[in-house]
Amino acid sequence: MSLTVALNTAVSGLFANQQAIAATSENVANVNTADFTRREATFYTDAIPDQFAGVSVEITRAAVDRFLQAGGYRSASEAAAASAISDALSRIDASHGAPGEKISYANALDDAFAALVAAASNPSSLAARADALAALDAAFAAFGRTQEAIDSEIAGAEGRLAADISRVNALLADIHRLNAIVPDSAGAGDLLDARLAELSKLVSINVSRNDLGQAIVSAGDGTVIASAGGYAALGYAGSLLTLSAVDPDTGGTTLTNGDAGSLCAAGEVAGLLKLIGDDLPELAQLVSDRAGAVANALNSAYAQNSVVGASAPTTDALLVSSPDGRWSVNAALLGDPSRFAIARPVGGPAGLNDGAGATALALIGDSAAARDVAESVALIGSAAKNAGLRAETMSAVEREISARVASENGVNLDEELSNLILYQRAYGANARVIAAVDELWQTLLNVI
Repeated sequence: MSLTVALNTAVSGLFANQQAIAATSENVANVNTADFTRREATFYTDAIPDQFAGVSVEITRAAVDRFLQAGGYRSASEAAAASAISDALSRIDASHGAPGEKISYANALDDAFAALVAAASNPSSLAARADALAALDAAFAAFGRTQEAIDSEIAGAEGRLAADISRVNALLADIHRLNAIVPDSAGAGDLLDARLAELSKLVSINVSRNDLGQAIVSAGDGTVIASAGGYAALGYAGSLLTLSAVDPDTGGTTLTNGDAGSLCAAGEVAGLLKLIGDDLPELAQLVSDRAGAVANALNSAYAQNSVVGASAPTTDALLVSSPDGRWSVNAALLGDPSRFAIARPVGGPAGLNDGAGATALALIGDSAAARDVAESVALIGSAAKNAGLRAETMSAVEREISARVASENGVNLDEELSNLILYQRAYGANARVIAAVDELWQTLLNVI
């Protein structure tokens, strides 16, 4: 080996180990950076026979376990959907209060029936009648609070859905743009993985890669929604999710699917769509039906009552319904409890002051309609609990898979520090070769 070849070999070693040290330093600096994939240094021989011998290095992102990564995307989608549903249902259930607080509409209705019993026991007391009316009004106000809580969750879910769709579209555009530079940039690869991870929490995705490392993203039904060639955009029209193709140059869109709900098998968008389209309307109907059944039963019984001394049933309604389906006690009765009919005409004579009408109202507390009210509270609580358990399970799976992905792709400080020592020593060895070659050249020059 000539001195020139030895010098070139040592110089190539210096440069190669310098790049390896820089890559290792980058790994150490990003040990706590989210979505960072460690850099790996691969050395290989670079030689021309009888002319040059040396070493080159290639710095690449660590090989990612794509199967594990795909599992991470799926678990993130399922956890986000379950969490969205659980959060909404738990807030509705919370409107009933804790088990010991007894503020649900079922508890309030029990209190109302107890007040009716008290009014029947003391029919001459105007205060007892006023208390019974107030308790009934409070019971149906409690129904209204739960209905308002459900309406609020629907409005909140719709607002959140709009924000999520906007973010999905921004991420799809970013993925398309990053695909263009991924082949030449390890940093772009990190950003691409970060965008895909965020997107997977919003919609369910499948990701494949070409030989250049570019991502081809498809939705749950296989429709490609982002690639190096273009991307799509979601929309929300009425109650339907739509999909449009986007022209990357002009930003113009062309509708390709007017009912794209099947694209989202999971993800927060899917969870919100399920809440808006199914879960929350079903709960709203459940509460409305139970309130209506009890109100109709009370009104039916009240229609046979009369005020004391009257020979005909009252013409007042006990409960009235607003245009939005909410029930409340007739304001005329609340304003004048003496009009509250708690007697019953017996044959033709006037209504006796015996509280028989109040007793008839109180007996509805033992009816199927009243029992269904208590059952509806239990159904809401059960739905919230089941949703919470599913969300907890899905979150545990997501954390486990995320930990495995981080272990595979993340930075191990012990390993990186060992590599750093190795590369530094190799760098020093090459420097000593250069120093030795320099001494030999000086010796030869002195001899000449």
